[in-house]
Amino acid sequence: MCPLRDGCAAYAAGDQERYPVKPAKAAKPTRHGTIFWARNGGDVLLVRRPPRGLLGGMRALPTGPWSAEPPGLVDPPAAAEWRLGNARIEHVFTHFRLQLVLATATIARHAAPEGALWWPIESLGKAGLPTVFAKAASATGEL
Repeated sequence: MCPLRDGCAAYAAGDQERYPVKPAKAAKPTRHGTIFWARNGGDVLLVRRPPRGLLGGMRALPTGPWSAEPPGLVDPPAAAEWRLGNARIEHVFTHFRLQLVLATATIARHAAPEGALWWPIESLGKAGLPTVFAKAASATGEL
């Protein structure tokens, strides 16, 4: 019951349900990175994201840089024998798609970076991790 239908070409053609046509969404760029699952006993290492920027100030698993190309084992949170697994974590943010590989290692408690904390794996759901980090934790198979 559109008041403009008498002058509408789509209505005249009987094709008004196809309109308006939404423009195609622009493809989101993809960034790649490494996410680190560092554990000691029944605890996993968490860090605070920088106060400004994406996921600012939130608890998180440590990550390396996010870049246009897969970076590999760049900028781990501590020296260790890191193992890259087959787990791939994908998360879509508003402006880009993030693809992460999971690296795991056991590290000494004193090797944790300043400001990091050890969180019991059994209660990791209470840490308030953003979705991308919760996905990575699930991918470890330890939850």
